[in-house]
Amino acid sequence: MRILLTNDDGIESPGLLSAHRALRLAGHEVVTVAPDGERSGQSHSVNLRSALRVKEVAMPGGGSGYGVDGSPADCAHLGCLALAGEPIDLVVSGINTDTNLGYDANYSGTVGAALEAAALGYPALAASLERSPAQDWELAGQVTLEAANLYQGWGIPRGVLVNLNIPAEIGDPLWVWAPLNLIPARERYAVERDAGGRILGYRRTRELGKSTYMAGSDVDYFRQGRITLSPVGPVRSERKTLARLQNQGFGNPAGPDRVFKRAKKSF
Repeated sequence: MRILLTNDDGIESPGLLSAHRALRLAGHEVVTVAPDGERSGQSHSVNLRSALRVKEVAMPGGGSGYGVDGSPADCAHLGCLALAGEPIDLVVSGINTDTNLGYDANYSGTVGAALEAAALGYPALAASLERSPAQDWELAGQVTLEAANLYQGWGIPRGVLVNLNIPAEIGDPLWVWAPLNLIPARERYAVERDAGGRILGYRRTRELGKSTYMAGSDVDYFRQGRITLSPVGPVRSERKTLARLQNQGFGNPAGPDRVFKRAKKSF
């Protein structure tokens, strides 16, 4: 296969290099287009106001590499439409230096890059490895390679990515398909003060417990040591809610002309 590789940790991060090595050793052609530094937590943000700067990078073991001063989604978009050329059989984003499970996938630049590629019509895989002293990048590379090799047989529809999360210590070698856990973690802000008691800032903290995840979700299985796979789609209109609002007549009861005239008088 011809694979576009990207991430959000930067083009020199250990996760990207482990994926690059595993994919190339298996005989795949890999074109790497990734941020020139860490861009974690940027979700699906893109650069709309300035030109993206690109620097060619020598990748270990060969293959084309480009460092970009943009977001992960910028890298996926630029790679798909300008730098990688065709064909692109699969876009792999990762391997991220920590999990992107459940609701947290909304914040992830790794998932954001894969989602951008999927929106353009390309098969896309986001891969992440749990942060731990026991991190095994070589094993994560092999798991990612296996998912890449099997991807085309899964029948994933256009516009949908697959979100892969790998535990640092795998309790069961078989992965499991599971929905994203959509219950946000309980969070609060801890106040940080200086010696005189003045507020310096607010640090976000979270509390995890059974009440913060659904049984049978990706978080639930992951806590059991399972590798999880979740199909993830883009933001979409809530069709059921839309149909209800349309059918129940929640339009403008005053009529658009009256509302517009009344609004004009307030200026």
